[in-house]
Amino acid sequence: MSMPSTISPAGPPAASCAAPSTPLDASLDTERIAAVGKALAEPLRVDVLDLLRRHNGPLCQCQLIPLFDVPQSTLSHHINKLVDAGLVTVERRHRWAYYSIAPGAFDDLTGWLS
Repeated sequence: MSMPSTISPAGPPAASCAAPSTPLDASLDTERIAAVGKALAEPLRVDVLDLLRRHNGPLCQCQLIPLFDVPQSTLSHHINKLVDAGLVTVERRHRWAYYSIAPGAFDDLTGWLS
């Protein structure tokens, strides 16, 4: 059984189209929001970020490795993407890296989404 197709009325002619009455927001940091969105485009990065967000204090790279079924180099690559986006900070302690949520990491994104 096929559904009847609905035909919408034609829109205005192209010559009469104009910009909407809602202007672009010049104060919106689109580069920052896009960088955050790009960093969050990988599920593993979202998992890492969520874990860091919920954990009380920095986590050592050696604590993260057992949680993910990826090589250490792959995990480091994904965490570096989060660092580059300003979402995570890294603190070197001897040979280990400790990661935590960057101060204000979610401010731009939550402000835009609210």
